[in-house]
Amino acid sequence: MELHQVRYFVTLCRILNFTRAAEACNVTQPALTRAIQRLEDELGGPLFQRERNLTQLTELGRLMRPLLEQTIAAAESAKENAARFRRSELAALRIGLPADISARLIAAPLREMVRRIPRLEIELKMAEQEPLAEGLLQGEIDAAFLDDSIELPDRLNAWPLFKEGYQLAFAPAHRFAKLNSLGLEALDGEVILCRHSCVAAGRLQQLCNASGSNLNTRRISESEEHVQQLVVIELGIALLPAHISALPPLMTRPLTNTPLQRSVLLCAVAGRRYSPALDVFLRLTRVFDFPGDLNIAA
Repeated sequence: MELHQVRYFVTLCRILNFTRAAEACNVTQPALTRAIQRLEDELGGPLFQRERNLTQLTELGRLMRPLLEQTIAAAESAKENAARFRRSELAALRIGLPADISARLIAAPLREMVRRIPRLEIELKMAEQEPLAEGLLQGEIDAAFLDDSIELPDRLNAWPLFKEGYQLAFAPAHRFAKLNSLGLEALDGEVILCRHSCVAAGRLQQLCNASGSNLNTRRISESEEHVQQLVVIELGIALLPAHISALPPLMTRPLTNTPLQRSVLLCAVAGRRYSPALDVFLRLTRVFDFPGDLNIAA
């Protein structure tokens, strides 16, 4: 079944005259007749009953009409959507974020994207960094925000956005509330609550061990919110990247005098042809002026 046959059928259903239907389709009457006959052969029976100058739908024709009209409507919709996509009026953007990179980092670039493409469809996918990198390669997501704690595949472009340190979050009654900043020596005897896959907590544990501070690490969830909720009830403290906001009523202090920091990267597959929407997003994000408290990389 070919699309032009379906179009001829739908037009003939509406006009019920072979000559005028051929004119409406801008083809000769014999060409329209042959197309209808091939369609009838494929569907296994006559679609029209011809009596002199009178043309009517058969029972099979009446059964097929709404189905084939839907086919034409879907084809026209696909054509229009493709044209709108080329004009950047309709687009989709799938962005990957690990649990410890906040979506607020991309709020400003996305706001500008939506201003330019009002019907932009945005999907945020949260996963660990390795699955996100694989998702990029497999075409499941278009771009991802990762950090330098993992070795990225060679096929990925990685644009550094900024460097940031870490902060500690704790309940208001904690002894840290009286201090302006915290170093490794202040962590002696503390319990750090963290996600199962938190690389920074492991690095902090190593730094504390080397400095003689006794820090206990408890990996309790894959949710940053779950970790903070347990800090609220004073089961421990939490290690947060500098740009992550702590839940109320938690307080935070910067972790200073340590080499613990990371680079946040914008990643996409190298050599792949980017959609207009993705190309604009990559450009906007790479030139975006991130807040100064994130220790922006030059």
